[in-house]
Amino acid sequence: MSGTDVLDQLFTTSARTDADVVALVSGVVGRPIRRQCWVLFLDERAVPVPFLLPVSDLPLQPDEHVEDFATLVAEVCVDNAAAEVVLAWERPGETQLFPVDWEWIDACACAFAERAVRLRGQVVVNATGASMVELHDAEELGPVLR
Repeated sequence: MSGTDVLDQLFTTSARTDADVVALVSGVVGRPIRRQCWVLFLDERAVPVPFLLPVSDLPLQPDEHVEDFATLVAEVCVDNAAAEVVLAWERPGETQLFPVDWEWIDACACAFAERAVRLRGQVVVNATGASMVELHDAEELGPVLR
């Protein structure tokens, strides 16, 4: 199957489980190249909306721009009939999440919740592959991702 066929399949298949979400993110992001965040939008059946939002100009640490980012995502959800979103944190060369990454993960979860944007999940894509991020991992493990 060609790369285009794989992407076509990913964009027509519901991302209902965490494994489905990770597969979708892996197919879209591929190998991490630059530090950025991808926003993937899912409809009410958890099928990806054919609109991706890569954001590479976020500041190193979350600041008042988190609110702007959440507002933008909320507007895109309305414009594209998206019911929920997935955040994918592209981190080339890294094998763990650092405290600043956890700050972004937490800040986005809070800002999105304030705007009633349903966050399906957050995924990190790094040198070890793609994995779901769980907020409780930060408390239990510090900056290390399992």
